Amino acid sequence: MRRSVLAFDRVLVLLLGLVLIVVGVAAVGWQTGFLESVWPDVPDEVTVDTGQVTEASSFAVVAGVVGSALVVIGLWWLLAHLPRRSVGSLRLPSGEQPGRLVVDPGPAVATAAQVLADDPLIRSARGAVLADRGELVVRLRATVDPDADLGAVVATCDGVLADLAHVLPAEQLRSRVELSVLRRGEVGPRVR
Repeated sequence: MRRSVLAFDRVLVLLLGLVLIVVGVAAVGWQTGFLESVWPDVPDEVTVDTGQVTEASSFAVVAGVVGSALVVIGLWWLLAHLPRRSVGSLRLPSGEQPGRLVVDPGPAVATAAQVLADDPLIRSARGAVLADRGELVVRLRATVDPDADLGAVVATCDGVLADLAHVLPAEQLRSRVELSVLRRGEVGPRVR
């Protein structure tokens, strides 16, 4: 979640909490008579004439605009709270020159997945960089044949990850390789 959404949530929840506390204290104070000692002109009962509001000529327009605005705000709020696991640019270690260097990890991970998929032991591969439990994780998913040598597959994956560590800031990333093994019936000719 972005910081702006988090800050908006906190302010909104704080204001809503304060309003609920004030309304709750006022309601209890009204029933117990305490509110009358603080506010001598407090009414004994509240009567609302809804006809003045609902029979006005502009009521339908105002209700439509307010309803539409609430729908838009509600949808924005829900979409802002969707978990985003993708990662933006990563900061590279500073060198001798002043300034800030960043790299987009997506193309590098996609290339690493393609290199992995080009290996004869691997049927297919794909990769992504995710934010997982506060860590940035390079996830490579590879599919192998059931008769593939697991040691050789692991060595291939380690080599690709080592090459990737030369391109991306390795101290900021963790890596995870997920291997899927095809069933015997799914094995077919590899198409290139």
